[in-house]
Amino acid sequence: MKLNQECTMLQTELRKFAQQVILDKVAELDTSCGLPSDNIQRLAEMGILGASVPEDMDGAALECIGLVVSIEEIARVCSSTATIIAAHNALFTYPILKYGSDAQKKKYLPPAATGEQVGSWALPETNEITVSKQNDTFTVNGRNPFVLNAGFNGPLILVVPTGDQPETMTAFVVDPGNKQIEMKNTHNTLGLKAAGIGALTFNDLVLTPRDVLGTVDGGRAVLETARDYMKILTAAISLGIAQGATDEAIKYGKERIQFGQPITTFGMVREKIALMATNIEAARNLTYEAAQQFDAAADYHKAAAVAKYYAGRSAIDSTNEAIQIFGGYGYMKDYPVERYFRDAQVINVLCSTPADDKEFIAKHTIG
Repeated sequence: MKLNQECTMLQTELRKFAQQVILDKVAELDTSCGLPSDNIQRLAEMGILGASVPEDMDGAALECIGLVVSIEEIARVCSSTATIIAAHNALFTYPILKYGSDAQKKKYLPPAATGEQVGSWALPETNEITVSKQNDTFTVNGRNPFVLNAGFNGPLILVVPTGDQPETMTAFVVDPGNKQIEMKNTHNTLGLKAAGIGALTFNDLVLTPRDVLGTVDGGRAVLETARDYMKILTAAISLGIAQGATDEAIKYGKERIQFGQPITTFGMVREKIALMATNIEAARNLTYEAAQQFDAAADYHKAAAVAKYYAGRSAIDSTNEAIQIFGGYGYMKDYPVERYFRDAQVINVLCSTPADDKEFIAKHTIG
């Protein structure tokens, strides 16, 4: 699928930045579970953090396809950094842009675009909370152990049950530094260790009408909108992981000599690389197509699920094949393929599982 000139230039710029800047600290941050704060700020200056924000609110107003190629290039080097960018855009700024009041847009979008704040999102599926209602005020207690971008201590979008039925939910935007919220970095995820994933505990968190994103009991629409956009960006991350692992496997295969020749001359290795390359090409076409459907204001929801499912499987398969090409070295932290492998496992279930995606695809295919 041919990209336009703007996307091609953006792709080249982000590839150069990832290889020359991000790569330098990837292994260190993965080991320390540190945040790539300096690189996030530089990406904000490049307009990537504010990709979904309008220009009149200090954003870059990038099309989805532009953000996808950017995230793909970042994920080829560091999927944690790519996940931070994706979550910030799809799960924070985009829902506010779609459902926020004028006051909420003015309050949250400019600092989110410039990098002054990085927005976070509590996965509703992992909520361990109770919600009580009195008049038009809600009080939340409990915890959520899986909050994206929690480590940045920025504003939070929280979707909680607010009715008698499980499907009745309300989305809220919560200010940073709220004393009724306690943040703890978990650091125990299998992968994405530098993505700032953390746990939040809510101690009598009071949410009022001014905190509501959209309408009371209208949180399901906010959730689905954010999740479907995130599926496209998650597919881009998976695509980057698969490509990065393949690049490393080819590089190693050319350098690894056995029986007097590089192992890339062996049929078994060549077969693995051919399969990896084929899966990546298919995943890239599906991901770019979903992004272009989004930009065309078409019904992109099935395309997003297809792209996420296929790209996620491609990332897992490609990283597994890459480890096999490396042999025993593939399981050692001295080489990056074990990190790609770990990150692929987490990305594959982020926001929706493969089983969820397949059910969604079946529903929209069968009718």
